[in-house]
Amino acid sequence: MDKITFTRSELYDLVWKFPLVQIAKHYEISTMGIKNACTKLEIPLPKTKHWTRPEYKRINTPKLTLDYKGNNEISIFKKRYEMQFRTTSKPTPLQELAGKIKSDENGPLQVFKKLKNPVAIVKITEKHWISKSLNDGIYEPKSNILDLNVSVDSINRALLFMDAFIKLIEYRGHKFGKSEDGFDTVFFSNGIEIKVDLREALKRITANGLRETTEYVFTGDFIFRVSRESDKKEWRDGKILLEDNLAIIIAKLELMALEE
Repeated sequence: MDKITFTRSELYDLVWKFPLVQIAKHYEISTMGIKNACTKLEIPLPKTKHWTRPEYKRINTPKLTLDYKGNNEISIFKKRYEMQFRTTSKPTPLQELAGKIKSDENGPLQVFKKLKNPVAIVKITEKHWISKSLNDGIYEPKSNILDLNVSVDSINRALLFMDAFIKLIEYRGHKFGKSEDGFDTVFFSNGIEIKVDLREALKRITANGLRETTEYVFTGDFIFRVSRESDKKEWRDGKILLEDNLAIIIAKLELMALEE
């Protein structure tokens, strides 16, 4: 089932900036799902009357508790009837565009098992990670490499995916690079910039010893997010891996770029 993942700080910012109904509609999730997530992450929620008052009369936003020791992120399932791959008599614009991208015989949709003529930023990023593993102190500036929040064990897969993603972006007539604030970004000819990021999901484990401790470990599952201001969408490994979602990801980016 499709779902969307929020960090604790992201969800906290959202629920104090927009009413739950508006958030639910935007992300295609339920208000109850948002409330349950906030309870688990110990995020305070504004009362209903908060949104009926003039902005200058609203209470100050309470701060997040500092002694929280739970998970730092949570996934909320999307509504079944609003699923991206639901069966309908007429395809959605997203499905239609993704279908056209898939049917393009010349489109570089395949994610290879080894890097083949990688784009410059992928090649530099690979060199950076090799230096990092050797601990030779020769590292590239962050402005020259991809911002990949993944484990060493997953870096090869991340580079392969990003190389295929960037090549498909460029094939479609767009550009990939760094924004002024240093984020991995897709640039469109109409001036729209959409940030993208690839990260590996974390899970919280508890270790029992002299003192009970908790830590976060990488799971091997990839999450790819695209965002433009408050408009966000992400895909996570599941029955369908990210590698098999390239067409739908590119289609979503192009549709986001057309929205004004």
